[in-house]
Amino acid sequence: MVDREPSQDARAPFEFQSRTVAAGYAYWRSKVRDGNLPARSEIKPSEIPRILPHTVLMDVHRTPELDFGYRLIGTRVVEHLHSDYTGLRMSDIDHQRAPSTIWNNCRTVAETGAPLFPHTPYVGPHDAFRRAEDLILPLAADGSTVDMLLVFIDYLPRA
Repeated sequence: MVDREPSQDARAPFEFQSRTVAAGYAYWRSKVRDGNLPARSEIKPSEIPRILPHTVLMDVHRTPELDFGYRLIGTRVVEHLHSDYTGLRMSDIDHQRAPSTIWNNCRTVAETGAPLFPHTPYVGPHDAFRRAEDLILPLAADGSTVDMLLVFIDYLPRA
């Protein structure tokens, strides 16, 4: 549930450099109702066409053990990966399987139900970028148990 997220008074607000990631967060927040996490069915691609290329949608697999599967990867994100991971699980990808930083970040969101703004360093194939600004957001069909992750990613160029 969203109330597991610290109140705005208890933490500094996210300080996004990317308007794309900020728009993704605002969209997700608009889907939170009565303290319940939004379900995947509430996320409408037609409502966010500008940020879809920056979107990743992941399934949370809990059996036989925790894992994350790439259901959808936006075109802008694929441009910055070494490969298109759509259809794969993190456990299938050497540098993403547990206990990698990205896997641990996803686990944190899956377990807490709270958004995570992890400040991920850029490790993609393009030298002109200094970091990826990413935000991992929980989705839950029942409003509480995280079953999917919605991720917004933008790539910030070197100054």
